[in-house]
Amino acid sequence: MKNDIELYKSFFQKRDDYYLEKLDKYNQSKKFTFNYATLIFGIFWFLYRKMYIEVIIIYSLISLESLFENLFLKRLIGEERTVIFSLCVTVLFIITTGFSGNLLYLKKAMRTVSKAQKKYPDFENQNSYVAKKGGTSFIVISIIIISLVLILALQ
Repeated sequence: MKNDIELYKSFFQKRDDYYLEKLDKYNQSKKFTFNYATLIFGIFWFLYRKMYIEVIIIYSLISLESLFENLFLKRLIGEERTVIFSLCVTVLFIITTGFSGNLLYLKKAMRTVSKAQKKYPDFENQNSYVAKKGGTSFIVISIIIISLVLILALQ
């Protein structure tokens, strides 16, 4: 059990005390806890926490919802009501993200720790694997922001 805590600390790295508390609540069946950073930064928070698969899924859902609005809803209820619908969906999405960010991050941490324990028999390799897969990164966020700035500058 002590090794598990150490592995989670290696995964969480920054703010490990916060996420260990959330993990404890999760283990006590309190699955959904609110995360202000997820609410404010949205998809960028997921990128910062190296949750790339989750970003692809979220982006796909947003794209499908936008496609639905543009192809069907505008014709069905008109552009003005579609804007109101879109605003409501956006607010609901932001609130849902705020409540599910910690859960998705904890699930990723649990999968990573479990995979490390199955893959490596010794703690040092497990810890190294978990530290590499966890933590935070500004690289992808930086690339996206630089790309957006370049696109806007070239227009």
